[in-house]
Amino acid sequence: MPTLLGQDEEQQTRTLYWEFHERGFDQAIRSGKWKVVRKWGEPLELYNLSTDIGESRNVASEHPDLVEMFETKLIEMRTPSIYWPSPIDDKH
Repeated sequence: MPTLLGQDEEQQTRTLYWEFHERGFDQAIRSGKWKVVRKWGEPLELYNLSTDIGESRNVASEHPDLVEMFETKLIEMRTPSIYWPSPIDDKH
């Protein structure tokens, strides 16, 4: 439908954010062809889903600009919660 309405690719991209609390505090974002995963205490992982749907090749080292942008988004998109505290809540 967005294409029929004349929206370009950038307008059609939705950004999804989610967290996992089973093993501590992990986060993920999906935006367009990119998926970023942060397993708490480990470096951020970046995947290009248009060429790697199985998330087998972490390309974070090849895209430091995207890593920096997604690092910021991981902080901005989170809403602090007394029920699901996070180590990043104390920093911001």
